[in-house]
Amino acid sequence: MLARARKHTHTHKHTHTHTHTLTHFDRKKQEPCEIRVSDFNDANYLLFVAPDSPSVIELHVGLRDWDNLKANGGSEILSRNFPGCEISPQEGFNLALKIDSGNLPRGPWGATGEACATQLSEIKPMLMGAPLTLACQALANGSNPQGGVIKVSMKAPTDCGGGDMYIVGKKDSVVVIFSVDFQDETDKAICKVLLQEFVEAQRSVNSAPSCDYKRGSEPPMELSDIPGIENTPDIAGFISFKLFKDHVKTPEKLKNSVSALVGFNVYQTYHLKATKTYMHMRMRHKSAELLKVLNRAVQTGEEKKEKKTFSGKTFTRS
Repeated sequence: MLARARKHTHTHKHTHTHTHTLTHFDRKKQEPCEIRVSDFNDANYLLFVAPDSPSVIELHVGLRDWDNLKANGGSEILSRNFPGCEISPQEGFNLALKIDSGNLPRGPWGATGEACATQLSEIKPMLMGAPLTLACQALANGSNPQGGVIKVSMKAPTDCGGGDMYIVGKKDSVVVIFSVDFQDETDKAICKVLLQEFVEAQRSVNSAPSCDYKRGSEPPMELSDIPGIENTPDIAGFISFKLFKDHVKTPEKLKNSVSALVGFNVYQTYHLKATKTYMHMRMRHKSAELLKVLNRAVQTGEEKKEKKTFSGKTFTRS
């Protein structure tokens, strides 16, 4: 039914499965299925095709902080892209869509099987980025209100990281702020170096959004009025990205900007794990080299020399 659904599994303490690309609906391969997968940011999916209706797909999605996302653009974007497709979700999920491959919904992306499958595969960044999408659209149209702050809970603090996203609308820009937290102190130290690199790299990249990083629990000026945020325990810090009108003036630029920012939490977690893996490889290699040196330095026992008499006979001294 959904042709070439590629899956990639990462294993830490838990197993996360990512569905990367659903390329198209294949009517020649309609068969019942029930697939449950999970993604970063505490997202869960259930893809269900009933045996008696092989042409109808149900996609149940569980997202963190869905009530907040729904009230801040999630419901609007969902009904715009999948009109008339919402159904009651199963227990443990927040929303569900019902798609008939013989009668595809007509969203702004068109009504082709390939386009519909692509939209389904991108439903998480579409919905988690709904508040940011609306703020950027208002910025592009010149109607962005000033002073409003929207908080989106991205992920609970775990050994894989966590934190919140804050969207601050201004007349000439949209500021997106992430609070970054890790339970492990080593992870926090590595993450601080990684976040500082964003600031350094931004200076050498033309037309990139401006970036600012503040270490510790002191929030940026834009969040000074948020109650309780100053009581945040010692975290890796706050990183801010400022989007201007040039970054969102076309639908393609807006989509790329929103997707990159919504995936920031996953991006930093990936690079943190990659950094730790590289450091462990270097340490193992260094340990192996030191063991080789130690093995070469071991002194072998002196061999006993044979003792011979004047006549040539050998004897062993007791």
